[in-house]
Parts: sequence; C-alpha cells; structure tokens
Amino acid sequence: MIVPELPEDIRELKERVGAFVEQEVYPLEAIIAERGSIDPGELDELRRKARDAGFAMLNMPPEHGGRDLSMLGQVALEEESGKATNGLGFAVVDRGPRELLEIATPEQVDRFVAPIARGEYREAWALTEPGAGSDLAGLQATAVRDGDDWVLNGEKWFVTSEGDPGFYIVLAVAEGDQTLFIVEPDAPGLEIVRTPRFLHDPYIDHHPEIVFRDCRVPESSRVPASGDEGAKEWILVERLFIAARCCGAAKRLLDEASAWAQGREAFGSPLSEHQGVAFPLADSLTELLAARLLTYHAAHAFDTLADRKIVHGKVAMAKLFASEMAGRAADRALQVFGGRGYMVENPAARFYRELRVDRIWEGTSEIQRLVIARGLFKRGAAPYLG
Repeated sequence: MIVPELPEDIRELKERVGAFVEQEVYPLEAIIAERGSIDPGELDELRRKARDAGFAMLNMPPEHGGRDLSMLGQVALEEESGKATNGLGFAVVDRGPRELLEIATPEQVDRFVAPIARGEYREAWALTEPGAGSDLAGLQATAVRDGDDWVLNGEKWFVTSEGDPGFYIVLAVAEGDQTLFIVEPDAPGLEIVRTPRFLHDPYIDHHPEIVFRDCRVPESSRVPASGDEGAKEWILVERLFIAARCCGAAKRLLDEASAWAQGREAFGSPLSEHQGVAFPLADSLTELLAARLLTYHAAHAFDTLADRKIVHGKVAMAKLFASEMAGRAADRALQVFGGRGYMVENPAARFYRELRVDRIWEGTSEIQRLVIARGLFKRGAAPYLG
C-alpha cells in the first residue's frame, strides 16, 4: 500500500488537534505578533490545555502515559501542529523522547525519561558542533573515562531546547565511538555561552551554544547503546516531522491566500479571477498534494519496512520535497497578499521567515539529496518506488 488510509481514531484525533490549534493557538499568535515576544506563562498554559485535551506524549507507550501511536498517526498530528506559527505547535503535540526511551537503561528511564512523560520538564538534544553540522562524522566533542566518571570537553551549537531543559542529551566521542551522555544543567563544567537570536524569533525553541570544560558526568549517565544510532534515529524522526509540519503550514497558507484572493478586488474583479494570482495558488495546491502523499508514504514505510536504509531514503525525499514546497507556498501566498502579506500580523509573513530553516535543520536539502542519490546508486530506483 503506497498511502494507507488513516484509521478512524486517528482521523478523529487529527480533527480535534486541528480545532485546538485554530481556537487556542491562532489568537495567541496574534498577541505574540503585536507584542513581539512569547510570554512563558502563556506558553505553559497552552501546554497545560493541550495535555488536558489528551494531545501530549502520544508517541510514548501506555506505561509512560502515551498511546504508542504509529508513525503514520504521529505524522497526521504533526501536520496539524504545523499550521501554527512561532513553533507553538510543539506545545500542542508535545511528544516524549521515544528514541532515548528505547536505548536508555531502566534506571535512566526512571530518573530522566519518566519526568518528561509526566510533564515536569523537557530534554534538549546537543548534537551539532561548529565543525559538525549535517555531517556528524566530524564530531570533536570528547568524553574520557576517569574512574567512575566521564570527563566531557567540547562545544555544541544549535542545541534544541524549549525553555530550561531537565537535561541535555550530548553526543561525544568516547573511546573511539560516538556515545550519548545525559548531562544535567547544573553539572560542573557546563556553560551556556550565549543564546543567539534567529530569523524565526519569537519562537518556542531556543538554540543556545554550550561549552563543556572538564565536565564530569557519572558512568550511570552514559547511554549504553550506540550513540551514533541513537542520534540517527532521532534525526530520522525529526526529518519526517519537518515534512509533516511543512504540509500543515502550506495548507494554512493556501487557505488564507485563496480566501483573500476571492474577497479582494482589483481592476474591477476578484483577484482570484486573475491568472497571475490563480495559477501560483494552483501550483501550491498541486505541490502540497504531492508532498502530503510522499510524507504519508514515508511514515507508512517507517512503520512497516525492515530495511532502515530504504526508510532513510524515503524520509529524505519527504523532507526535501515538503520543505522546499512550503517555501514556495509561503512566497506565493505573501505575494497574493501584497503589502499586507509583509506585515508580521499576517501569518504569511511569519511563515515566510519561519519555514526557511526547514531546508537547513536536521540535514540540509543538499544532505537529503546526497542520501537519496547514494541510495539510488547502491540499490537502484525500484526499492524506493514501492
């Protein structure tokens, strides 16, 4: 099956998430646009409402308060969250660190993962470095064994953090292997150097730069499974979610722009009757459908295919196409709105600046093309088309 039908319960949940985003998030976006900043209290309240509505931790197993949703189900919900600007969708569909849960020790799960499932805090992934972005093979951070401890040294950029994290998941080279360490914020030797501002600010995520200088962490904080595989799995999931959110963003942009085009008159007729307006929106609709089909197909492959190399290729295609599609959709929508589209109060303006990073983080478009091309040359086209 190329694109499976969504189960009834997922369709119902998807509709509820979409209604929540429209009713609770859109008004908050307007406040943020007017004020120019996100209030932490408002964000906490949004997250509480979403948790009460049953949208949080759905990727986690039942014993951790979740529903163990399939990747297809998660992608369907991420698509709805992508309709929010300012990254507020992350607070609505607040998922737990399933990738860490599956590779951590039972003690680490109880101490670090369980509090996330209970909503007490969130984790922050520290993978990227000044010299190792899309290519983690260039990792320079090190961890050296010293008795019962490990001593970390290195620098991390673009750390993914929603506010103050409960702990950092740090990737470092230990005894020749890439290894994950769980590092608490108050660990001696951990320093937040700065928290730079980004084009998409104000945004729910912060991306601080942190440095480890002889930072000691106990052996009990080392994740025993392969750090390389753990990081790759997290990145794989994030790439698929980026594709889904881009589809949601493009859908909202298309709805907003088409409604405006039908209600706004120029030269004696609605804008929608001018081909210069209608045709770009037709292109956006066509490309959105293609991106959704590809994203849902990749999610189904994630759930059903044993060959993870093929899954990686399909996910790379979904992220590549959907992120570039959404950028074009935002540009077209802004043009349809004209000067009003350039005002921050308009969602088109916010999406225009926010969607640009989706072609960069968790692997640039160029990296996705490299993954796809390598798979093509090694295996041929057929495995990726089924």
